[in-house]
Amino acid sequence: MKYAIITEQLGLQVGSFQLDHLEIAIPKGKITAIVGPNGSGKSTLLKIISRLLKQDVGDVRIEAMSTANMQPKDFAQKLAMMPQSKQALPNLTVEELIAYGRSPYQKWFQAKKSEEDQSIIEWAMTVTGTKKHANRMFHTLSGGEQQKVRIALALAQKTDILLLDEPTTYLDIAHQLDVMEMLEEINEKYSITVVMVLHELQQAAAYCDHLIAMKKGAVVAEGEPKQLLTSSFLKDVYQIEAKVIFEDHYPLIVPTKRTAS
Repeated sequence: MKYAIITEQLGLQVGSFQLDHLEIAIPKGKITAIVGPNGSGKSTLLKIISRLLKQDVGDVRIEAMSTANMQPKDFAQKLAMMPQSKQALPNLTVEELIAYGRSPYQKWFQAKKSEEDQSIIEWAMTVTGTKKHANRMFHTLSGGEQQKVRIALALAQKTDILLLDEPTTYLDIAHQLDVMEMLEEINEKYSITVVMVLHELQQAAAYCDHLIAMKKGAVVAEGEPKQLLTSSFLKDVYQIEAKVIFEDHYPLIVPTKRTAS
């Protein structure tokens, strides 16, 4: 199996929180979900991989190349990151905002977009279904449409790897499924490696190929979601007693009681 991202002995200490020398391997061209209780280190791991946060020890490799040795522009052409949606964005039209994704490919003195830039911006809007909103102000869109625009902004970087921090949080169930189905289609059609932090285990099992479960700064399980998602997994990772029933490919989780941590 080929891997898009590998971490080697990744460690970070922030106050009382510690990432415990993580060793993970993210399959190339697949969708990977990072799950776990609040405070387990999911978003911290994503920030380290995307270089928004620097680890104390260890290394991150993208297709065998250490990110520590990559120039910022080269790194931005390899990997795109969509942070959590609560972060503010500039007051721009949809197309103007998505155009920022082309920054890693532009010269500092470049006054306007190239034909290639415009073509990729059009592509990013088309695959996310946001082209109809191109001239609307971003802040006037619904939460679900804003999230699609944010994904289009990341896609406009035209990278092989896309990181998403909680892409379905704050969305209703209809928009959650819409976003997940869109990401699945993009992955299947363009072979983009997608890595996302998710809270919805059902979505992780239904839409993702690989699952990484974290707890207290450590990886406690890793593998194929439908094999990992069992009653004992829920007890070990989330301290809940629950039954897991699969209807076709979609799991139903029926909690019974919470156990002591």
